[in-house]
Amino acid sequence: MHLKDKVGKTIALIGKISDIPWQHMIKIVENHNHIYHFDLEDGDQIVIYSKVEIHCTRSLSVAGEVIEVRGKLKRPSKIDDVTYVEYHIIIDKWECID
Repeated sequence: MHLKDKVGKTIALIGKISDIPWQHMIKIVENHNHIYHFDLEDGDQIVIYSKVEIHCTRSLSVAGEVIEVRGKLKRPSKIDDVTYVEYHIIIDKWECID
């Protein structure tokens, strides 16, 4: 999913909380202390942040604001000074679906 053009906008997605989290950057988001790896229907995975714990073991719909998260390598080399960018969602609403 390409979220670069959606930063600052509210979007809705369908997926499920992941059983197998990939390595993603994590951001501290005030008042959204519940962090989840979220598997999208297209096979991608993103990080979502929620105010409340999500108790949904099946598919769910989430809606919230897309944010940009930037970071550098954990062990930067002198040759490669790259900044990595990921797009996460601060969710305001979620709903379990069948």
